[in-house]
Amino acid sequence: MTKTRIAVVADVHHGRDTPTKKGSAALPLLSRFVDRADEHDAVIDLGDRISDVNPEQDRVLQMAVVEQFKRLRVPRHHVSGNHDRALLSLEENERLLDAPSRDRVAEIGNVRIAFWQPDVSLSPQRGFHLADGDLAALSALLDDDRPTLLVSHVPLARTSQSGNYYFENNPGHATYAESDAIRSVLAAAPCPVVAIAGHVHWNTLTVVDGTPHITLQSLTEAFISGAASECSAVLEIDGDILRWSVLGLEPFAVTLPWKRSKSKWMAPLASFSERSRGAVF
Repeated sequence: MTKTRIAVVADVHHGRDTPTKKGSAALPLLSRFVDRADEHDAVIDLGDRISDVNPEQDRVLQMAVVEQFKRLRVPRHHVSGNHDRALLSLEENERLLDAPSRDRVAEIGNVRIAFWQPDVSLSPQRGFHLADGDLAALSALLDDDRPTLLVSHVPLARTSQSGNYYFENNPGHATYAESDAIRSVLAAAPCPVVAIAGHVHWNTLTVVDGTPHITLQSLTEAFISGAASECSAVLEIDGDILRWSVLGLEPFAVTLPWKRSKSKWMAPLASFSERSRGAVF
């Protein structure tokens, strides 16, 4: 069986520096990533390519990032994040990318990959909410019994944000308010799923109902290391094994089964206080 190797980058955030994001380092770091990525079968960009300013400047920032991605000789695949979509439409992002950034399925090597592009609108007052049709689109993407890598910008599991600079006190901005409904769609899907995302600016693994959810640190985030993290990942699927290896100042590695069939977890117990015979654990 052929080994598939995919280079992954998240949250490039080309633009201004902030106390935690080193946007001025984005293009040199992305250039280094692109140079290495041609050794792989494909590249996945998890979105938030820029830090938004205004529509005119955002187009300039996006084009500078896209010029780096266009140097790739291997196929590239994109989703768009909340900063990409803050002031530019999905259609304009696709025009600038010269590539799709909406719901679709692709095959890289022998790996089926579903790219989900739900609503990523965000404001300081309003967290993430799905738009009409987003859940149905997710269900349609997963209507296949082959193992599937599910790619989105926003993480789909309600992972603890304790210690996260951005989201410990803003958990509604770290995932969708409809995360329970998303969980139900994933549990009902006929295919085993591994989900990857960016957005939360740190490396995590959470397993819910047998589905691993992985997040990748931002290329330019500094709240953990004190400098731009330089993080990117290599995802390798070799037979029945998935390996996820993060390079940079915050290395992280996970080895998981690449399951060929769906496993069903038992539904969680009701609250112990509601059980007539008390807790059993």
